[in-house]
Amino acid sequence: MAKKKDIEVVAAGHICLDLIPAFTIKDKVDKITDVLIPGKMINMGKCVVVGGGPVTNAGVSIRRLGVKTELIGKIGDDDFGEDVLRWYEEHEGHFKGIKMVKGESTSYTIAICIPGIDRFYLHHCGANDTFCYDDMDFDLVARAKLMLFGYPPWMRKLYENKGRELTRILKKTKELDTTTVLDLSLPDVDSYAGQQNWKAILEDWVPLTDIMAPSAEEIFYFLYKDEFLKKKANLGPRDSVLDHITVKEISNVGRDLIEMGTAVAMVKCGHRGLYIRTSDKDRLSKMGAAKCSNLENWANRELWFPVYEEEKFVGALGSGDSAIAGFIAAFVWGHSIESCLRYANAAGSMNVTVPDGLTWNKGFDDLTRRINSGWKTKKMEIREEGWRFENGFWVGPCNFGKWETEIK
Repeated sequence: MAKKKDIEVVAAGHICLDLIPAFTIKDKVDKITDVLIPGKMINMGKCVVVGGGPVTNAGVSIRRLGVKTELIGKIGDDDFGEDVLRWYEEHEGHFKGIKMVKGESTSYTIAICIPGIDRFYLHHCGANDTFCYDDMDFDLVARAKLMLFGYPPWMRKLYENKGRELTRILKKTKELDTTTVLDLSLPDVDSYAGQQNWKAILEDWVPLTDIMAPSAEEIFYFLYKDEFLKKKANLGPRDSVLDHITVKEISNVGRDLIEMGTAVAMVKCGHRGLYIRTSDKDRLSKMGAAKCSNLENWANRELWFPVYEEEKFVGALGSGDSAIAGFIAAFVWGHSIESCLRYANAAGSMNVTVPDGLTWNKGFDDLTRRINSGWKTKKMEIREEGWRFENGFWVGPCNFGKWETEIK
């Protein structure tokens, strides 16, 4: 007998403790070696210590937007594990889906956010590396309309053996009529994770995923590794690969993910906004319990929505997770595709005004008020053939569905 869907979202996957030391540098920094010099002591500001990873940054953000949400993750029985549990108990309450296991270490991330330099992370995967099918609470999944699974490339047991363990999890989730969303993460290219055949792994994961929500750099690396490495090899000291991925290449990513079997391909492009491409009505109608509000509006769309102008820029830690949170909250509450993109970018744009991935969040009504007040997006130009600007969105050559204003 099918379980009653009394939970809207369950967020599962990678969980960690984030340590975010504050740099107090006031002078302009051109390169990282202007700051991090061997043998030099650097005076720092306060260190923000907060739950992290997509289970926290996206899952808790979705919950704080007002969506009924449960969490699933795995931590060790060490001091950092105690800190994670204490943080949850003090700020969010108890989640039975978060397991503490004996003899394992808790994952942590030290975020190095030097003003003027793209952030980077020192990361330990800890108990995430042993997370497997048996660590899932499928009673929670069965009760949820939608499951977000985050960062499997930082969870070794899930991706080794051609990703067989996550394939099992996604298959079981689909059998329970729960809509699946998959967010990825970029592994160290020289690590064990970086040496996997990710394209072959994704060929098994993507058909079982209703909404793919990777960043542009992640998915470009996984699908076109050689091209990614060529771009990376030619970067300047302040460049990122994202800045060198063309609109055509992002559009090809969307095309390929749809052809691989997902229903919705949303690619997070950082300061360049959000790209989305959707499948036909037949695939969209098989998404499970969390359904598109209107198939005429959601089917066969190709849109790019620029980011909103932020009030100030502090750091981008968790901004992609926050964008997913805004998107999913609007999706499970039946918003149009255009509205879901607005809430995604609104959440991401608010995220960069704070050092962590959570304190920006004042609830769904706050985002609604900001969007409805005429919040301006940043200027963005797409000059590639077939693209045009309409209704506040850049519209791609494969956009054939109806606008929200055309739906009765």
